[in-house]
Amino acid sequence: MGVSMDLIKQLREETGAGMTDCKNALIESNGDIEKARRILLAKGAAKAAKKLDRVTKEGVVYIKNNNDRAVIIELGCETDFVARNEKFVELAKNISEFLINHEFSSVEDALKINYQDSRDLQTFINENISIFGENIKLSRVETLKTENQFQVIFDYLHFNNRVGVLALVEFEKPFSDNSELKKEFGIKTVFQIASMKPVYVDVSSIPNEELEEQKRITFEQAKSEGKPEHIAQKIAEGKVLKIFEDNVLLEQSFYDDSLKLPKFKDYLNYISSKIGEKISVKKFVRFEIGK
Repeated sequence: MGVSMDLIKQLREETGAGMTDCKNALIESNGDIEKARRILLAKGAAKAAKKLDRVTKEGVVYIKNNNDRAVIIELGCETDFVARNEKFVELAKNISEFLINHEFSSVEDALKINYQDSRDLQTFINENISIFGENIKLSRVETLKTENQFQVIFDYLHFNNRVGVLALVEFEKPFSDNSELKKEFGIKTVFQIASMKPVYVDVSSIPNEELEEQKRITFEQAKSEGKPEHIAQKIAEGKVLKIFEDNVLLEQSFYDDSLKLPKFKDYLNYISSKIGEKISVKKFVRFEIGK
């Protein structure tokens, strides 16, 4: 049977499949666009299965933030060409907007959630593998949630979708009090995290086993250089703090030179004194493609 070009275009827009595949599916379904869509999905799933083991070293980061709850995802693909495709970015956007409304504790849990038409999210992603011709993987996902009215979630997404940050900040009064200064603090906090790549909020956040391991290594190094044991111990303690300094948000050099404040904690204290409230960065998440 003949198939109109308008119907082929409609199916292509709905599925992202090639024109020839859409035409053949419509012929096979006798022009029934819903049956044609199912045919394409079934064929796409078979193609996708062959690509599932391929490495996804590229991709995009995407964020959905509702202020009291936010989700950040890393959606992986094989090449930068697909990562820069607007429809792939839109796919990441759709997934993040879906996940913000659901509870899950891991990527595996998220992939099991029913997405549409009784399909789980993994099946939906697999269907898109055939559309883009590359393996696609939900590599990472995390959520942040506020616990009281004084907490706010700030976010930052780099223009190329390769770096994204969420930060949960707590003030002592509602955000509406001194909102401009609080907003400024939130923006500079996520910029700091994006650019300076901290791992921990403060020194107390560092696992004790990591501290002790670094102390042991630096202590042994000092002793091997002929230092007395009590001197080696002091050297080890001093060096360990320096080692972790670049990885601790509050101890990092503040990225904004214009304020002439040496460390990020100095900036935090500066804004805190201006608004007359204690400020605490409770938690942050930073995703970067390939990191």
